Amino acid sequence: MPMLERMVCIDPGSVTHGLVVIRLTGPGVGDNEVDYLNKTACWADVQREVQNLGADLRAGRAAVACERVAPGRSGWSMTQTTEYVGRVIQLHHQETRNHPKALPLYLLTRREVLLALRVKAVGAQRDSMVRHTLIELHGGDRKTAIGTKYNKGPLHGMASHCWAALAVGVAARIHRAEAAALPLHKL
Repeated sequence: MPMLERMVCIDPGSVTHGLVVIRLTGPGVGDNEVDYLNKTACWADVQREVQNLGADLRAGRAAVACERVAPGRSGWSMTQTTEYVGRVIQLHHQETRNHPKALPLYLLTRREVLLALRVKAVGAQRDSMVRHTLIELHGGDRKTAIGTKYNKGPLHGMASHCWAALAVGVAARIHRAEAAALPLHKL
C-alpha cells in the first residue's frame, strides 16, 4: 500500500462546502495536521486543492475523502450535494487517469463516518460528539488539539463544516487502516 502523506477532505453542501487539507504526520488516525481549511469553500476552491495535489494523487501519496449522500435520501439539498459529489468523482478521475499507483477516492456516508468514529449520539448532540472525538484523537484535550494563537495545535482554526470534512478524512484513514490489517484473501 502506498505511503499516504496528504488528504483533501470534503463535506459537500448544497451551496458551500467544508474543505480541509491535512498532512499525515504519523501512522495513527489522529496523527494529522491541518494545512488548509475553508468552512465556506466554493467549487473552485475544491477544484484548486485537488489539482494542487494532482502529482501526489497520481504518485499514490495523497487521497481525496468526500462525504456522499446515503442511497434513498432525497430532497433539493440532497440533489445539490449529490451533484457536487459527482463533480468530485469526475475531478479525481481526471487527476488520476492512467496512473496505477493512484489512491482510490474515499466516498463515505454520514453513517459510515459516525460508525468509524464510534459516535452513537443522535440529533444535535451528534455534531458535538464528532468534534469531541476528533479533539480526543488529536491530542486528548481542546488546548492540545486546537491550541492558542501563539501555540497552535494540529487542529488550529477548525470551525463549522470543517469539522465534518475532517471527520470524513479521519474515517477514511480508519477504513484504510482496517483494510490494510485484513489478510489478502479477505480483500
